[in-house]
Amino acid sequence: MIERYRDLIIIYEKDIAYVISCDSMGSIGSKEYDQLKVDEDIVGRACIKVALAESLCVGANPVVISDTLSVEMNPTGKRIISAIEDELAKNNLSHVLLTGSTEENFPSSMTGIGITVISRAKVSDLKIKKAKKGMRISLLGYPLVGSEVLESKDVLELKDYVSISKCKEIVEAIPVGSKGIGYELKTLERLSGLKVEIDPSFKVDLLKSGGPSTSCIVVHDEKHTSAIKGLTDKAFTYIGKLY
Repeated sequence: MIERYRDLIIIYEKDIAYVISCDSMGSIGSKEYDQLKVDEDIVGRACIKVALAESLCVGANPVVISDTLSVEMNPTGKRIISAIEDELAKNNLSHVLLTGSTEENFPSSMTGIGITVISRAKVSDLKIKKAKKGMRISLLGYPLVGSEVLESKDVLELKDYVSISKCKEIVEAIPVGSKGIGYELKTLERLSGLKVEIDPSFKVDLLKSGGPSTSCIVVHDEKHTSAIKGLTDKAFTYIGKLY
């Protein structure tokens, strides 16, 4: 059976699930027409984080990463690939196989990347469809985009998503994408069949783009709030509850 779940494709084979996630990034880099000027090291780390975050948040372990780079191999591609490999190594993911391609036929004046991740998990270990009435919804990090990502200390990193994936107390985790917190909460309502009651104290913009997965919505029992709050060194904000 093949299922579309949020932005993921999940392929079920008996008691094993294969999770396919992807992301793209354009006009961010050091080339002439890039709109946000950053080093290739930042580009490589940011792009794989988003695709990996999606898989990690449903409890799947990455197996293969494919990077499709719309830039030449030397020097831009090599720098991006080196950053990807280093980020994987830092997070004990060196076993993940990396493949991809670059643009060698035409010169590029703007950086473009596509990332696809294939991950694997036991069906019983998937963090999907486990939200229940009365559970709390919290936010780790803040939705940030563009230059804000470079300036804030509350940006979730790949290491944080690895921790989220391993945390048994988190029953569901949703990286906030470009459509914002509000969109992700509505998706949670649709998939869980429940409603979200947002606490009056929650003041974060529901419509703001989450950029490169700088924040993550987590669903958990109230008794586990302290443990989840200490899971990362990033901001923790109570959103509300499910009813």
